[in-house]
Amino acid sequence: MSYTHLSADERLELYQLQQKQLSMRSIARHLGRSASTICRELQRNQTVEGIYLPDTAQHQMQTRRQGAKTQFEQISLATVSQVKISLKQYHSPEQIAGRLKREEQPTVSHETIYQMIYHNYEGMGAYAQYLRQSHIRRQKRRTQRSKRGLIANRVGIEMRPSIAEEKRQIGNWEGDTIVGCNHLGAIATHVDKASKFLVARLMKNRTAAQMNQVSIEAFNEIPADKRRTFTFDNGKEFSAHQQLAKELGVQCYFANPYHSWERGLNEHTNGLIRQFFPKGTNFKIVKQQQVDEVVELINHRPRKSLDYRTPHEVFWEQSGDVALQI
Repeated sequence: MSYTHLSADERLELYQLQQKQLSMRSIARHLGRSASTICRELQRNQTVEGIYLPDTAQHQMQTRRQGAKTQFEQISLATVSQVKISLKQYHSPEQIAGRLKREEQPTVSHETIYQMIYHNYEGMGAYAQYLRQSHIRRQKRRTQRSKRGLIANRVGIEMRPSIAEEKRQIGNWEGDTIVGCNHLGAIATHVDKASKFLVARLMKNRTAAQMNQVSIEAFNEIPADKRRTFTFDNGKEFSAHQQLAKELGVQCYFANPYHSWERGLNEHTNGLIRQFFPKGTNFKIVKQQQVDEVVELINHRPRKSLDYRTPHEVFWEQSGDVALQI
């Protein structure tokens, strides 16, 4: 049987099984994979902090695969020569590609021809002069995913105070959403980086207005000295961050798109919540009381990184101005 890479769904399931502290062999049996495959996956695709996150693993795999490809390797030199001849006759790349197809010759797309020119493949950079707009470099195609991060007046995580990353000061929060089945409802989650204290509220939808409403309601119960910074991903539900910052007296920052390890604690905590609300849960029928019960369990769970204190103990027993020795 030939080897196939783990899919995005398998990586998510692997992460969830790992949160249940199953052995590597048990995880392998659940996924129908060999234990060596699971071991290799966990070793190769963990973050710099040694945490395995499914979306980070998927991104790292895709990056490696892309880097392993040799551009234009399947294009013969005869085809390259024919393309050069046609370019010198001022044929456009689209015309060249169409003509090759019509004459049933080895084909190459017009996009590939442009790329060969801009990458100067086999000296084709000199043929840019034959393009009708040779002085204009064509923009790369962008997918819908490239729109992430285009939040008005966003401040990048690199501007966040360094003490927030050191996890020594209470009041620096990471925020995210857990989405329900078929996008039916969601949970807004916020985790304090120093104490790992969790705040979570149900959302009717993933609009910015709803995010602000539930977050403001939740954090009005949190003392002002324990509200310093929020760090979000680039989802549109955080696009009204300026209003949130004004209402709560905090500074909002944004992680780089598809850098989930920059909010690793929040991603990990969402995994803990998924133990109680697994993938496929319809949050439209979940009650806030049920969410509160889960939050209570997590906040009163002893954590090794807190010297086996609970997030609740660390968060409420310490002043917001006291540096924690964690």
